[in-house]
Amino acid sequence: MQDYHIYAHYTERQGVSKTSPKYETINKKTQSVPKEHKEKSNSLNLGNVRKGIATSLAVASKINSYVGEYTENTLTASRRQVGIAYAGMALFAFTNPALALGSMAMYTGNKVMNYAIKVDKENLSADFMRQLSGGTVSTRR
Repeated sequence: MQDYHIYAHYTERQGVSKTSPKYETINKKTQSVPKEHKEKSNSLNLGNVRKGIATSLAVASKINSYVGEYTENTLTASRRQVGIAYAGMALFAFTNPALALGSMAMYTGNKVMNYAIKVDKENLSADFMRQLSGGTVSTRR
């Protein structure tokens, strides 16, 4: 069997090692915060306003769902939920009007399509019940 010898050349620094709790950098400088950053942090910025609005809308939505379940009036709760959604999009329009307008259009389109599908399903089931009961049959489309 052959032996391998590995030689490492290094110089050891004098003082405390970096892993020691006593280690402290010599060139430690204190950095002052620029005035611009101080003024920004003290003022109310747009990100915090958005977060506050989003949080309040989420809380209002949750309270609405709890009230709807408690009173068992889900129809009114769903109407209020649509109002809360539109209020959120209207408040969003202050920060990004183009995106808010697009989201309002998509939300409204989604609601219209869901309503049309629901009405078609109910009409089909009503027609089927009429056929079973021997009532007047209406031809649809």
